[in-house]
Amino acid sequence: MREPIYQEFQPALHLRPFIAAYWVSKGFYNQKIMFPVFADGCCDIIFDLGSGTPAKTVSTGVELSFVPLFGSVHIGGIRFRPGGFTALTGMSADSICDGDDAACLLNRKMADGLKKAGESFLPSALDSVFASCEPVLNSMISFWLSEPEKSIGDITSYFGCSARTVNRMFYRHTGAQPAKMVAVRRFQKALAMVNSGIWRLTDIAYASGYYDQAHFIKDFRKYSGSVPSDFIRYKNSLGVRFIQFPYGCM
Repeated sequence: MREPIYQEFQPALHLRPFIAAYWVSKGFYNQKIMFPVFADGCCDIIFDLGSGTPAKTVSTGVELSFVPLFGSVHIGGIRFRPGGFTALTGMSADSICDGDDAACLLNRKMADGLKKAGESFLPSALDSVFASCEPVLNSMISFWLSEPEKSIGDITSYFGCSARTVNRMFYRHTGAQPAKMVAVRRFQKALAMVNSGIWRLTDIAYASGYYDQAHFIKDFRKYSGSVPSDFIRYKNSLGVRFIQFPYGCM
């Protein structure tokens, strides 16, 4: 297997609150492997740049998943921040299913732009898909993203609403229940700290909001497939974790 090549491109400035990155991954795998994709709380539109088939959707990642890779792989994607897909498209994030034709979810103008973007896969072409949008992030999601320490109870108090309303809004705008998004966000914070290589595991556990180190290690394994010590030991051999946005999305 040749080491995969991975690149990220930033969207236009006005799209960055909604899109984490455009990315491309290319490599050749001489035997089938199941590549881990860490939970990140984001959804994607993925292009198979090698075959030219229609772009597909990937639902919000709140669980560890595995992607089978074999032979020549040349793919690219649009990674949406939590709430970003709904803000840009007007479509509910909970309507996204893995493998759906992305163009079928979008209006005609966006669908045409998506097809053209897949032909060149340049940041400018990807930006143009959303050129006519006037996106506004849902206020509840915006509040949660800007206040890292806030709980679901804090959200209900701030907006004067019920927990049921919070659940409904999170599901529509992020594609997942708030409890799962909170857990993934905590993991992503811990992952960034582990990846930096400058924190002790005990300090990471408490700084990320875990009850103790055992809780932290259990969650890290759940969402990444390995314990922190193994991740540190082998992270260079993981390349760029395939399509994983390495600096977090939330």
